[in-house]
Amino acid sequence: MKAGLKRAGQALARLYPMGVSMLWKAPLVLALVIVPEFIQHIVEIRIGMFDSREAFRALQLDPTRMAVGLVKVAGVVLTMLASVRFWATRERGLPWYGVADIDWRRFGLGFLLFGLVPAAPALFVSQIGQNTAQAIGFALSFLLLPALFLTLAGLVGDRVTSSRDIWRRSWPWAILMVVLVVAAFVPAQLLHSKNHEWALGADPAIVWALMIFDSVLVGLLAGLTGTALYLGYESFARGEQSKSPDPG
Repeated sequence: MKAGLKRAGQALARLYPMGVSMLWKAPLVLALVIVPEFIQHIVEIRIGMFDSREAFRALQLDPTRMAVGLVKVAGVVLTMLASVRFWATRERGLPWYGVADIDWRRFGLGFLLFGLVPAAPALFVSQIGQNTAQAIGFALSFLLLPALFLTLAGLVGDRVTSSRDIWRRSWPWAILMVVLVVAAFVPAQLLHSKNHEWALGADPAIVWALMIFDSVLVGLLAGLTGTALYLGYESFARGEQSKSPDPG
């Protein structure tokens, strides 16, 4: 217990120094979302979305903005995954963009269970209602938290920790994982929302400055979240490895 708490504290202490350092250590990783985010802001500015609060509300579903937004969402996911890879491969002296060591079976199964199954209730919103669908989706996400660890095991190429141990023993570490992800995501997301509010009706130069900053902020948000996922899994995996008997 004491060793586990120590590893949890170390992970929390490392989160922001590691995540922020990606701005200069891994700019190409963050660029996976920074570029589409900035393109979306260009579209938003050109259609007059920041002219007023009314324009902001009216133009949120603009087709061009939504199309670029889908690319941005894909960029967020890719940046998170690439951030996990960056830190995992950095320790082994491998390029983060290499995929030879990924365990695709574990990654695919974990992603299917944790990434897609909780989203299934949304397909039945018309039958069960939005609140019920969200509640079921949240419950499934909680019940399938070990699948997130399975996904990360495949992503980092961990072939030492068994799948059985992941399913049986990752639960205590799931709490740390949630804390890390919330600590990484929420502050940046709140500032991201504030940026849009500050831009409404502002001078064009201020709007452009805010949106440039916001693009970098979204990159940092995704990088921090990926770093949180890596640290959460690293803490769990090292805890499991410390239980293994010394072969010597």
